[in-house]
Amino acid sequence: MRLSGYQPQYFPRLHYFARILDSDIFEISDYVQFVKKHAYPGKDGVMKRGKSYQADTPIKLQGGIHFLTVPVKDGGLLPINNTPIDYSHGWQEKHLKIIESAYKKTPQFQMLFPSITNLIVKRYESIGHLNIASILFALYVIVNGVPPKKEITVMEINNVLSGNMHPFRLKKVVFISETPVKQTFGARDANDWIIDMCKYFRADEYYFGGTSASAYMNFDKLKSAGIKLAEQNWICKEYFQKSGGDGFITNLSILDLLMNADGNKTREVLLG
Repeated sequence: MRLSGYQPQYFPRLHYFARILDSDIFEISDYVQFVKKHAYPGKDGVMKRGKSYQADTPIKLQGGIHFLTVPVKDGGLLPINNTPIDYSHGWQEKHLKIIESAYKKTPQFQMLFPSITNLIVKRYESIGHLNIASILFALYVIVNGVPPKKEITVMEINNVLSGNMHPFRLKKVVFISETPVKQTFGARDANDWIIDMCKYFRADEYYFGGTSASAYMNFDKLKSAGIKLAEQNWICKEYFQKSGGDGFITNLSILDLLMNADGNKTREVLLG
């Protein structure tokens, strides 16, 4: 049983969904601390700081990559599901205009844009709640090939997953906040947290990315707890991108793939 997890991000990039689909259980770490930037290993092995993607997502415009950024209110070191969005900037209308400008000539725009509009214009309790809505929306489209007629819940996603045959591994999506597994920021070894999650979900394998491995994972400790480790080595297959003229750009927001590709091609790209 393979478990993986990620903090909720805003219309996440493609590797995020590739990891979801290649897990038996995917946990959304909805109570982790919100951060605008985080540390990650560069190609030279040196740790760098860059976007956490908790409030940003990259799409493709004529001039190249453009980041859609959701402004948040500065409330200190809050969990992502308690970090309020700043609705005083009119960002929703701006995001929709940019998305429309970038993708209005793509094959799937007419089908998807009304539902994306409904998702973005809604006011959410936190950036975490907005991000979760964007993840569940995209998952629904990936699984069904069409957008949901209303805001989708994790229970509805799980019902769809259990009721149909699919070409991917995913069986269930869960919120870590709805389990007994608790994490006190900075006061507990993250590896103990992973071990507790695996025990709770009866998972014997943990599926992780390179950033986690370099930032905090203790392989010996996890293996001693009986947990097999599998690192994600997904590579983004090239697909047709109608927006922009700068050639193919890899690992953009899920919005880019959904707009440009039908359901079969979307799954082909994400499944590698």
